[in-house]
Amino acid sequence: MNLSHLHMMITVAKLGSLQKTAEQLGRTQSAVSMALKKLEENAGFALFNRDGYRLELTEQGQHFLRQAEEVVRQQQRLQSLANQLKHGAEPLLTLCYDHTCDSKLWVPSIQHVQQQYPATELHVDGESQLRALKRIDKGTADLALCPWLPLFRQYGDFETLPVAPFELTVVMSAALMKEFGRMPQSRQDLLELPMLVPQNLEVGINLDAVLRLPSQQRIRVNEVNTQFELLMAGFGWGIIPKHIALDALEQGKLVEINIPGFVQQVRLEIHLVRSANRTLGPAANAIWESFA
Repeated sequence: MNLSHLHMMITVAKLGSLQKTAEQLGRTQSAVSMALKKLEENAGFALFNRDGYRLELTEQGQHFLRQAEEVVRQQQRLQSLANQLKHGAEPLLTLCYDHTCDSKLWVPSIQHVQQQYPATELHVDGESQLRALKRIDKGTADLALCPWLPLFRQYGDFETLPVAPFELTVVMSAALMKEFGRMPQSRQDLLELPMLVPQNLEVGINLDAVLRLPSQQRIRVNEVNTQFELLMAGFGWGIIPKHIALDALEQGKLVEINIPGFVQQVRLEIHLVRSANRTLGPAANAIWESFA
């Protein structure tokens, strides 16, 4: 079976359309249709049900798709490995981290790479709105640190390692609480105050649907440090990584809002993330192993 045909079949299964697949892959619609026909002839059964407007996998096609994805993934890994073996240690290693994470988590790894792979140039990029995760999926970064939820796997083929705990807390400034006259105790109290909320994430997640936190007035920011400064200035309340707010909480400049059963702390994990479709070079693999 032809690998390019398998790739076309996987794309058709994702998009449900020969035309959209042809446009995305830069092929003609007839070439995509012919690839599916040859695959079905080789397999001996129909891969897609063509009765509806959108092409849907048959039950046999669903089983075939899972194996096809693994074959294509293995081919991509093999090609990546061949490139690494050909060129040796990677000349450039790009590390990303979400701004909600503590960048100091990279420090031991960077020291190790400098000592063991002095010819490898390091780029360390901070990103917002989970762009670091998107860059792993697009292949423009080798490793990333970001808060992790299992649902992120639907946005890319990732492998991850848990690295550190990650805690979100709901806060407002002490000055805003004094102005409001009391600590918010109910949903109605929060509705009377502006909410500082991140803009929707790059991976396509609607934070309003996930957080379900109430507010009639919202101020949206695209970077956690800006959110923190606005919280400190008393522009509203919001949910923020606890390590960013910790000093201000200890100094009494920020106060935590805890409404049992409704608004409280959220405990997650920071994960180290890589693509499951690419083989890491020696320097990147050394970092992965150090976290493992």
